[in-house]
Order: sequence, then C-alpha cells, then structure tokens
Amino acid sequence: MITVYLNRRIDDDARRESLFRGDFHLYSGIGGANALADHAKDLIGQAFEGLDPERAQYEMDVDEFVRRVEPLKREFTNGDRTKALCQQFAVDFGVDPERTYFDIPRLRVIPADQFLTAGVSYNYKAHRDMWYGHPQQLVNYWTPVFDVVGDNVMSMYTDYFDRPVKNGSNQYDYDEWVAKHRTAAAGEKTTDTRPHPLPLEDFESRGEIRIAGQSGDVFMFSSNHLHASAPNTSDVTRFSYDLRTINLDDVRAGRGPRNVDSGATGTTLGDFLRVSDLAPLEAEEFEDALTHA
Repeated sequence: MITVYLNRRIDDDARRESLFRGDFHLYSGIGGANALADHAKDLIGQAFEGLDPERAQYEMDVDEFVRRVEPLKREFTNGDRTKALCQQFAVDFGVDPERTYFDIPRLRVIPADQFLTAGVSYNYKAHRDMWYGHPQQLVNYWTPVFDVVGDNVMSMYTDYFDRPVKNGSNQYDYDEWVAKHRTAAAGEKTTDTRPHPLPLEDFESRGEIRIAGQSGDVFMFSSNHLHASAPNTSDVTRFSYDLRTINLDDVRAGRGPRNVDSGATGTTLGDFLRVSDLAPLEAEEFEDALTHA
C-alpha cells in the first residue's frame, strides 16, 4: 500500500523512511519552493521576450524554440541565484543542512502536441531515477513552475515500486553520459539518439496516477518509483523543475528502497553540494559512501 500525505509536518528522518517505503508527500506554501518557481518564471520571461511562455511554441519553429530554451535551462541549473534558493528550499523542508546534499535542479520544458520531444525537451520514457546512476537513497522533489493539469504532468506507476521491469540500465554508465551525451541535447530535435536506459518489455500498470498541482507545489517521491513524462496534450508547454537530495548517513548505512532492477554503473553522488555551504561531496567521502552502501 502506498499512502499520499498532504502537507504532513514530520521530521525529515521520518519522512525519508516513509518515502523509502514508496509513499508520496505533497506540500504547498513552502517559501523556498515558491521562490525557486518565481526565479524560474523570471528567467523564462527573459528567454521568451514578452511572449506568453506557455504558448510561445505556436509563435516560432523548433530551431528558434531550442535556441531560447537551451541557455534558459543552462542558466537555471548553473546560476548562483539558483544554488542559493536551493539552500533555502532544503532548509524550509527541515533537512539537516550539514548532512544533506542536493543535486543542482533541472528545468523541464515539455511543449504540447509533439512539437518537440527530444533533446532539450526530452519526454522521459518510463524509468526509475536509479537507472540513471542516482543512489537508492535519493529523494526527488518535482515542482511545476506554472499550474499544471493531468494532461501535462508525469505518470507514476505505483504498482511497480517493488516490481522489476526488464530494462537497459546495465548498458548505462553515468560517467560516460556526462562525458559524451549530456551536452548534446541541443542537437537532438526529432529523435533523441542518446543512450537513455529504457524499458525492454511492455508492461501494463493498473496503478498509474498523475499529480497535478499549482505553481510552487512540491511532489516528493523515491528514486525507485517507476515514472514517465506523460504525453503533453494540454495545448500549453509544461515548465517544471526537479531537485534531488540525499542524506549522507542514509548513503553510508545503505538505507533506502531495495534495488529491484537497476544495473547502471557510475553514480551522480559526486555532483551533490552540501546544503549548509555548497561544499561538494569530497572524493574520499564519496568513495567511502560507495563502499558502505
């Protein structure tokens, strides 16, 4: 049984235990989350120069859309303002800032009507974050920048939290992805040829749900949940950001959901920054975490 908790005020240790069991936690009115959404809106407004960003796709061709979106996403992910707001975001959720690390967030831009489904607007097929080299202890925070509906969010396949799916993650290496494929997104405009780890079998889910909130609402889930970008049939572009955290004690102790089917090699842990001071996970600390996970 998976439980959906709404605005449940519990300490972070208890919440992570709940997430590792497969539960969902939904929050509204979190200052840091709203501030990060507002920051994204400011950057989006600059990128689309006064156009309605949710409908700008109808005012330009794909090449022009990519030309605007690629630097927008890069600035949101790497900007100093974003990192500072991520610190506020995490503290507002009550995490231990000395033991908690975050991966810089990604801005997702998913146009409607199959306008662009590759590269900078890749529509993620069914996957677990663990297939992409994320640790089993990961906590994922997904937040819409503008209000969303069921026709432009994610599909969560709740009945596959602890059921394996045959997939290609054993061919995925995170270090290779960073070196060869991450920066190639802008060149992928029709079919995304990058080696994403995909399901290798058809599966039928009777537990698909979609969470549709307002700007700044936060949907929290485990890295082990199978999920996908739902086809956007809403007539507007979906803008959202996702942020991920780990608690270092969880990694060292090997806590988290059971790995049911991921064979990915490499790890994203070296990308994480400490909430308190933005210090990166030190190499020796990182190696120790891998040894004891």
